[in-house]
Amino acid sequence: MEGMERGPTHNQDASLHATVVDAWLATQASPNTRAAYRTDLETFGRWCVQQGSIPLHADTAAVVAFHAAREAVGDSASTLRRRWSSLSSFYQFAADADSAGSNPVNGVTRPRTLTGDPSPTMVLSAQSVEAYLVVAAGLDPRLDALVSLLVFDGLKLGEALALDVNDVAGRPPKVSLTIRRKGSSRRVTLEVGSARAVHRCAGRRTGEPLFTSARPARADETPHRLTRFGADHLIKQLDTADNIPVTANALRRFHFTASHEAGTDIDHVRQRAGLADVRSLRRYLTHPDT
Repeated sequence: MEGMERGPTHNQDASLHATVVDAWLATQASPNTRAAYRTDLETFGRWCVQQGSIPLHADTAAVVAFHAAREAVGDSASTLRRRWSSLSSFYQFAADADSAGSNPVNGVTRPRTLTGDPSPTMVLSAQSVEAYLVVAAGLDPRLDALVSLLVFDGLKLGEALALDVNDVAGRPPKVSLTIRRKGSSRRVTLEVGSARAVHRCAGRRTGEPLFTSARPARADETPHRLTRFGADHLIKQLDTADNIPVTANALRRFHFTASHEAGTDIDHVRQRAGLADVRSLRRYLTHPDT
């Protein structure tokens, strides 16, 4: 790996690297993908600095050594695959923009997704989810609606948080939402279990986010939209008998497994959940202990 000199050259390299990273991330349509990929690049960048190398000048040996280091500290198989994917995409972008000599990931055997490779996301029982729904309904209309959308409709957390009250139409038991995915909008009819909760959360409000922050806004301001951090804080209020905090991903995984066990066509579940590949869904259907 190349040595790194402190001073103007290092500062210029760091500035160029940050500029290329921002430009590459701007090509990613999903906010969730951008956030995950930024974390990957920042993790790799910090590792390079510790090794005395320059990220934009990294070679294949550096990438392989990074993989080994992350594997040693306990990164999951799915996280390692995502890191390889993000690095490969970034370096290809940088090479095409003449900001890097080549893509160091090319020609390297990447970790593969094995058939039946399970998601590490916690598996919830029907009894646990039923208890969560009862607790959520009693605590906060926002939590009630959020948990219901994850459990009954399989929405992504980011999709739910992006909703406005004007996206909600109808009255229980028939309520629909306008969901935005990959630059387009689609209308989704909610399950009966979430129709009531969403309608209650929306109330008679207009022109503001469906899920709002508890942080007060000025009288002339639209209420602040609930952030992912705020949503995670809400979800953590759900009690668990084993003291394991429930997550949005675990609630969404329950939707996949419950739908599959009920006999719903797997491709229908995939389309409703907004997953591009049925293999992504199958990972959620494979129990990690099997």
